[in-house]
Amino acid sequence: MPFRLYAICNHDDQHDPLPEGATVLGIRELGAIVSDAEYAAESPDEEAIERHARVVEAAFANGEVLPVPPGTIFRNEAALQRWVELHYVTLADALTFVAGRVGARVHISGVDREGDEVESGTDLAEKAAEMMRALRRHSVAGVPLQREHTTAVPLGSAFLVERSHWKDFQAEVERLQESNRRTHVSLTGPWPPYDFVRVEFGS
Repeated sequence: MPFRLYAICNHDDQHDPLPEGATVLGIRELGAIVSDAEYAAESPDEEAIERHARVVEAAFANGEVLPVPPGTIFRNEAALQRWVELHYVTLADALTFVAGRVGARVHISGVDREGDEVESGTDLAEKAAEMMRALRRHSVAGVPLQREHTTAVPLGSAFLVERSHWKDFQAEVERLQESNRRTHVSLTGPWPPYDFVRVEFGS
């Protein structure tokens, strides 16, 4: 029977029911969060992506997860178990790395004299670079998501933040907003570590 894979987790963490018919398949100490699926190539639509996010975020409420891309299908349980066993040490180490940590996404834009958002310019790039450096000091890791097209300075970045320091990270975002009135700083999260997990499916 084919399985749709949503994420890898620590098996014992998943004590609450998961939505969308998802369940946890135990493979030693790890768990594969799966649901039944048809074995066919698919390009996930918006509904499928939202369903995937609901399952991942429900599992994240129970403990650490390593999300996989939406639409990941395995032919049967044996194929899924082989893949987990092949990458077992790497997956276990990755779960240890994200333990107690959450994702944050920050976007910075300029504000012109009319109050409209501005997405480019060297002045904005300089301010953004300064603010991203400040936020990096309050996080474990950071990756750029969007760059200013002239300078390539990140205007959007993801940060991995200690869960216990989330309020400190929020406070730093608020401080940066207050001290830079010609910019708009938006923060979303806490998220599962979507931006810090790269899952390989090669044999």
